[in-house]
Amino acid sequence: MDATRALTLVLGATGPADNQRAARPPLGWRTWNQFQGKITQSVVEANMRVLADRSRHVDGVSTSLADLGYKDAGIDDGWQECGNYGPQHYRYHTGAGDPVVNSGKFPDLQRLTALAHSLNLTAGWYGNACGCVDGCCSDHCDSIECFAGDVNATLSLGFDSYKIDGCGAQRDIALWAELFNHSIVARSWKGRSMMIENCHDGDGDSPGANAPSRDALGELWCPFHTYRSSGDARPTFGSLLNNLNSTRAFASANLSVPGCWAYPDMCAATRIRPHLHSRWASPWRGPHAWRSWCGRSRARMELGVTNTGGRADCGPDGNETCGPLSFVEARTVFGAWAIVSSPLVLGFDLTDAAQLELHWSTITNRDAIAVNQEYAGFSGSLLTQSAVLTRFTACDWAAGVSCEWPSSMVWYKPLGRRDARRSVMALLLMNNANQPAKLSVEWAAVPGLSGHRSCTVFDVWQRRSLGPHAMNFTAEAVAPRDSVFVTLSDCI
Repeated sequence: MDATRALTLVLGATGPADNQRAARPPLGWRTWNQFQGKITQSVVEANMRVLADRSRHVDGVSTSLADLGYKDAGIDDGWQECGNYGPQHYRYHTGAGDPVVNSGKFPDLQRLTALAHSLNLTAGWYGNACGCVDGCCSDHCDSIECFAGDVNATLSLGFDSYKIDGCGAQRDIALWAELFNHSIVARSWKGRSMMIENCHDGDGDSPGANAPSRDALGELWCPFHTYRSSGDARPTFGSLLNNLNSTRAFASANLSVPGCWAYPDMCAATRIRPHLHSRWASPWRGPHAWRSWCGRSRARMELGVTNTGGRADCGPDGNETCGPLSFVEARTVFGAWAIVSSPLVLGFDLTDAAQLELHWSTITNRDAIAVNQEYAGFSGSLLTQSAVLTRFTACDWAAGVSCEWPSSMVWYKPLGRRDARRSVMALLLMNNANQPAKLSVEWAAVPGLSGHRSCTVFDVWQRRSLGPHAMNFTAEAVAPRDSVFVTLSDCI
């Protein structure tokens, strides 16, 4: 290994949150949910151009998705040239530790990152990948040469963010952070920084493995900017409820915070399988209760995704072909991801004009995005839920897995009076049932609002004020799988 790549490891990793990336939940787009491994440079570049396109309007003004914050465009699995390299027989690293790119699919990654930067986007890459071996693990390379080779290639090619999966042997997340930070300093690359996504499967149950943690003094260990809190999600409503509820343990432990955001999608680890979830228990038994799981999913929100696998285990009886999320299901999921401060990363084909048109009003809702971007000391979590349960089918990628979740839920997130209405709280009322329902919330049940008699309610989905409401808010006849998203202000 030459001197330029022999990165000095003399200081402990302080964590990439120190570089000021992801002070708010990142927004962007990635490839896996829609395209899986069938990606090419032209696919990625076409979607980058849609992110920057201003031919559509928001509030009557020509606006791009990038203008609203969707700026990090990332490549997931499928870029590698799989083989057997060097005396170690690495699967996608040379014997010297350099990643091997499939030049037929990605002929010029520097051109791709240059395009992103010319469009005022950032470009994301993906490592410790899964695609070169069926099952776990993709590459047994865990030498310093392979870590250094990946870091060197990522920075030299011009990437700005890096997603680290859990299929290979490069699972030392602190080492990744240390190498990126030290390499940038050593090269005197002013203005450069790396945003790291921890998409690991977990490395056992030991404290501090690859989940964020706090020491006895409350100091946060989180050498990454975003991390997965859940098992693999499927683009079905029941599966997404499984994932959403995985954020609760991390919120309650104050482990989803600026610079270290939990998101409920997709590969990570879980102890309790979806069919064992109950209305009383989170699917997590503490933030370190991770078990090894070699997942292959790579991205986030299932909104707009049409690549649903074609399995016939959806519908009330579990015998219907699964289709994409409906408009109201997708909007509810978007609101839920927003209210728990999850990164909002689109996973559908943005060049699909029909899907983009269907979900445009949701993904460009400035008020929903503002709730997501706000942080007033708590990342957002479940407030109340019904005792009555609804059964869902297709809750897991394994065929025929069902689950039960409360028929209604109310989620909450404190706000810091930073918008024009000086809002103090956001609430998402979800009707998970299969029939219309009346949903309500009492002000006395909302943290910080006990003793307040009246609050002015703003409807986020309709983007209009509903006026003052005394003691509570009630929404009549909320459609199945739909939600009411509101913010509160002027509480007296």
